[in-house]
Amino acid sequence: MTPTINNLIVKNNKIGLILILSMLLVLFILHNPVDAKETITWLTWEQVPHYIFQGNFKGQGIADTITAELQKKLPQYNHQNLKSNARRYWKLIKKEKVCVAWAWIVPGSTEYRIHSRPVSIVAPMGIQTLKSKQSLFGKPGQTLSLAKLLENPEIKIGFLGDMVYSKEVHNLLDRYKGKSNVLLSSTSGVEFPLEMLDRGRVDYFIGMPHQAIADAIMNNKPNKYQFYNISEMNIYTSMYTHCSKTPFGEKLMRQINQILSDDFLMEHLSVVENWNGKNKQYREVFMDYVINRNQNVMVHNPGE
Repeated sequence: MTPTINNLIVKNNKIGLILILSMLLVLFILHNPVDAKETITWLTWEQVPHYIFQGNFKGQGIADTITAELQKKLPQYNHQNLKSNARRYWKLIKKEKVCVAWAWIVPGSTEYRIHSRPVSIVAPMGIQTLKSKQSLFGKPGQTLSLAKLLENPEIKIGFLGDMVYSKEVHNLLDRYKGKSNVLLSSTSGVEFPLEMLDRGRVDYFIGMPHQAIADAIMNNKPNKYQFYNISEMNIYTSMYTHCSKTPFGEKLMRQINQILSDDFLMEHLSVVENWNGKNKQYREVFMDYVINRNQNVMVHNPGE
């Protein structure tokens, strides 16, 4: 039977439709390959010796190395590092497929983040001042009272408005906020600048014990600053790996917890000790809390 013109038109239309659909399918596959890797964004920030972005020690910081080692052991994903600051961090950390390898848990964050087993501990914050001003504070090694220091109107403290310290410290700072001996910095950095001591803008500030040590190492110069522990922040802070509280984040965290073996974390301890030196108490607390996973009265999360 000879095909009619209508039949030929219908047949040609079908062929044309099949060709168009095939081309669309090819384009879709090219742009969305079935084996395309999902991308994880890892948050970092400027804080020597945790994250180092320049100089001879670039990428060799305490948090740099654990981030890189986790990424190496997760080859099924693409990885990108995103440098943030304190203010930007709070926006980014709530997004899906965003992780941070080394950070503490802050109040309220468990509503949108899940975290690993503890991966590390950080020595307590305290105050930094100039060695030339020791007479105002006391002998090195003393534990001071922030409450008593704030009572002295002749010495000025600096602190970061976007930083989480401890509940007791925040209660004290709220009480003295606005007074002439208190300088609130709205900078988005995660560390109060040591230069503010040099310029006489403040007499002391709340910070980490490693800040001045790392500054001296990185710049090959003597350490002219003095650190003191304070009674209001006298215990270690627990550090974790965090990801978004989503099906993707939960799947990823199961994979991360498989990677975070005792051997992996002992390697991390070696990196910490390379930067901060060997400290008997630190190692004992690390072994008990991080490796043996025991509760320890000397470890907490900020804000508790």
